[in-house]
Amino acid sequence: MSVFRPLLTASAALTMLAATTAHAELSANLGLTSEYVRDGVSQTGGNAALQGGLTFRHDSGFYTGLWSSGLDRKADHATYEHDAFAGLYLPLSDGIAMDISATRYTFAGDASIQDQAYSEGTLRLLVDDALTLGWRHSDSYLDSGFAKRSLELGYTIQTDSFSIEFFTAQHRYLEIDDDFNFGGSKDDYWQLRVGVERSYGPYDYRLSIDRTNLSAAYDAGTTLQFSVHRYFDLW
Repeated sequence: MSVFRPLLTASAALTMLAATTAHAELSANLGLTSEYVRDGVSQTGGNAALQGGLTFRHDSGFYTGLWSSGLDRKADHATYEHDAFAGLYLPLSDGIAMDISATRYTFAGDASIQDQAYSEGTLRLLVDDALTLGWRHSDSYLDSGFAKRSLELGYTIQTDSFSIEFFTAQHRYLEIDDDFNFGGSKDDYWQLRVGVERSYGPYDYRLSIDRTNLSAAYDAGTTLQFSVHRYFDLW
C-alpha cells in the first residue's frame, strides 16, 4: 500500500471533522528550508527541502495533524518523511500548561526505508509560554528494537518583532549497539540550538544554528538553516 494513502485518508478525515465541529480551526503551512535538521542531525545532507503540514485544533486543547518534509539521505535512499501526530494541550494554572502528544514517523524510499517507521511519545511542561521542559521516548527508534529518549530544555524571548529561542537536548539510546549508537561505545549526544524567528503577515521567517558533539561523519556537528513558511487559515 502506498505510504501516501493513509496520509490522504487522514487529511480528508480532518477536513470533515473541522467542517462539523464548532470552536475549532484548520490550518495549513507550506515552506522551504535551506536544510532539514532533526535532533541536531541533518536529514538532507546540506541540501534544501520542501515542507508542508495540516493541523486541526479544538478549543478543548485537542489537536491533530500531518506534516511532511523532503529528505536526501544518500546512505539509505530516504526521499520523504511523513509524520502523523495528535496531542492535548492542558492549562494547569496561570502561566503553566502541559502538552501531551504522540507522533508516528513514516518514510518513503526503498522497502527498507518504509520499514523504519516508528512511534514516539512526548510530554512537555510550558511556563509563561517561554520556558519548556520536555521528554520524548520511542520504544523502537527507526523500528530498530532499541529505545531512544530525549530530554529537552528551551527558553524563548519575545520582542516586539522577533522571538529568540535557546534550546538544548540530550538524545540517548537506552541500549548500546554498533548499528544504532556511535561505534558501540557512546550511547548519547547533546544538541544546542539558537534561533531567531519573525512573522510578517502569513509568513514566518526563521534563522537558526544547530550544534552537537557529534562529528560530520553522522551528518551532525554545526549546521545553519534558513526557512520560510506560509500559513493558511482553511477553516
